[in-house]
Amino acid sequence: MRILITGVAGMIGSHLLDLLLKDPNNLIYGVDNLKVGKIDNISNYLGNKNFIYNTFDVTNIYNFIDLYNKLDVIIHLAAEKKGNELMPSFNTLIVNTKGTENMLELAKQNRCKFIFASTSDVYGLSEKLPFNEDDNIVLGPSLIKRWSYAVSKLYCEQLSFAYYKDFNVPIVILRYFGGFSEKASFTWSCGHIPLFIDSVINDTEVNVHGDGKQTRSMCYIKDIVDGTASAIKSEKAIGEIINVGSDEEISVIDSVYIIRDVFYELTGIKREVKIKHIPMHEIFGQYKDILRRRPDLNKAKKLLSYTPQYTFKEGVRITMLERLSHKGSI
Repeated sequence: MRILITGVAGMIGSHLLDLLLKDPNNLIYGVDNLKVGKIDNISNYLGNKNFIYNTFDVTNIYNFIDLYNKLDVIIHLAAEKKGNELMPSFNTLIVNTKGTENMLELAKQNRCKFIFASTSDVYGLSEKLPFNEDDNIVLGPSLIKRWSYAVSKLYCEQLSFAYYKDFNVPIVILRYFGGFSEKASFTWSCGHIPLFIDSVINDTEVNVHGDGKQTRSMCYIKDIVDGTASAIKSEKAIGEIINVGSDEEISVIDSVYIIRDVFYELTGIKREVKIKHIPMHEIFGQYKDILRRRPDLNKAKKLLSYTPQYTFKEGVRITMLERLSHKGSI
């Protein structure tokens, strides 16, 4: 199978590459602009005859002319995230919308399946749990820049459906919930868990936004990758929006203590974690943080035969082991 992965050097993309290259019948084309992705994540495969890599930006369609009539599947992971109210939102809106439009055009030209990576952020301020794919969407005011990421992804979902209905492009939309792994960039753009792990390892302050009572359903990345790979093969998933992640709900503050406990189990070193609570308004301005996030995974089970295999603690253990090994601490 001939597969294009955009954002291939990122956390999700590089783990997906690990999995797909296990099949010698797959030829993987990978692109990344390396703004967030790391070439180290894919360096082991740069000489692999089944992997062709280019440092491309998805906003320039002319980068992809050589892939006309060469693809069976496009997995569009490349995106620009809006982390806080201090960051500009222009690139988030342009990169996500223009990049997705270009990849949908490429899918249309190739007459191939298009898998779009959306986000749990699109559920916005919904208080109905667990989040179901058919729920109404509730977002905050347009004046608050933090919503630009969710809005850009919602637009891309609608655009994907337009290509499906108007041009018969077979699309699958996956709404990812909170992935983490040892290949993350260890910045806020990849979520709080990698940062918490680094802070505990280095015995530095753990920055917690607000009181930390807000909950998240964080998922070890190999489960997200398995769900994505299942979407490649599933015919039942075409034309559907599907949640992919873990339904294990843990508060942000409790995740700090779980990480601390895993560190002790692995090293025998006790840490008194130094938690610094940062007021929400300092990071997000008037943006109202979502208090709880938990996905309804019934559709994923039905259409993708998907069930997460890793608990949060198991994922933390794997991520921390790799991080400690990289630092030469074990």
